[in-house]
Amino acid sequence: MADADHREQHNHGSGTFVGGDVHGGLWQVFLPPYGKKISGNPAPTKRQPEQDDDDEDDYEGVLGSLIVAVWIAASAGLAVVYAVMGRPWTDHEPPPGIAARIGGGIVALYAGLAAAAALFARLAQLFELWSEQCAVTATQSRGRLVARPPASMARALADLTAATAVAAELLASMYGWSSYGGEVSQRAHLARLNAAANANSARAATKRR
Repeated sequence: MADADHREQHNHGSGTFVGGDVHGGLWQVFLPPYGKKISGNPAPTKRQPEQDDDDEDDYEGVLGSLIVAVWIAASAGLAVVYAVMGRPWTDHEPPPGIAARIGGGIVALYAGLAAAAALFARLAQLFELWSEQCAVTATQSRGRLVARPPASMARALADLTAATAVAAELLASMYGWSSYGGEVSQRAHLARLNAAANANSARAATKRR
């Protein structure tokens, strides 16, 4: 009988002591993962059938791609401002003519919107990765009370993912004639679906007995 009542304890590093085990979960909620998808999958059905390893590789270097998109969007925005104000790029150049200002401004605006679409799509992916980590923390927590904080954050991140994904899809629709627009739109759409699945998985963890 003593063996039946005995409960083995597993301690894996520092963390939160829950139900006889030590989990390093709660603090990880506030550290968004940069890089590839984490191994623990809280929602087995979240991955769509048409996805393959190429889609998984799309998450490699998300932070780096986000920084590049920010730089391109900021540079294009600065070029639009210079075109509107009619200022030369250097002090040794004469002010551009009206035709150059209009042409340069249109090209810079179009490039800036393309970079903004990529920026929002990558930001949606980053929020999705973060929501997945929160969902894993919630599902691994032994108790509804402990699972509620990461579950709440997973739901909030799902909303942020949806907002940024919609912005990316709207901007990408301007480039629907090219493969670039379709790629950005699909990236944002999948991030929105996956983040919603993460939120549902985390919510289920708070309702279990």
